[in-house]
Amino acid sequence: MCDNGGYIQFLAEARSGDQAAMGRLAMLVWERLYPFVLRTTLDRDAAEDIVQETLLAMLRRLGSLRDEERFWPWIYRIAWSKIRNRLRARRVRTLYEKALSPGRDIERDVCRTEISPLDTQVREETLREVSAAIAQLNRRQRDILHLRYYEDLAYTEIAARTQTTPQQARVHFHRAKNSLKKHLACRA
Repeated sequence: MCDNGGYIQFLAEARSGDQAAMGRLAMLVWERLYPFVLRTTLDRDAAEDIVQETLLAMLRRLGSLRDEERFWPWIYRIAWSKIRNRLRARRVRTLYEKALSPGRDIERDVCRTEISPLDTQVREETLREVSAAIAQLNRRQRDILHLRYYEDLAYTEIAARTQTTPQQARVHFHRAKNSLKKHLACRA
């Protein structure tokens, strides 16, 4: 497409509102960022989600970039933040699944892993808030979040179960995730 220095022209044009330049800049970022995220997550679907979320954040906050020479570190910081959020969500999901498994002695687990009672209370409160926010979603949104987050299915598998295409499954997932974010923001 272009060399690494060519992004400055696309960046300047994209910041002025040129839609074509935004598209070219997004493609350039995708090509450079996707391999990094894939190596970090070792999950093709997660890498695609993270890069897509990074691109959306980039386009939303393009005007806040002060120094064009710092563009790539800025993009990688956004991506790294998205990766950390994904890992954090996976840990919360694991805790949630452990808490719901029958015959589980949570107090013994807390003592064994040296989690403070305050941390346990915060986690339980967070789980209650997330559960309440999920309950406010429509059935399709709850189902798609369950398939993606709890069953950890790829978009192709979700598409097969929901009788849609993988692209539609991805769109439904992102809409459900955004709805969940809105419900959680309202609760905060």
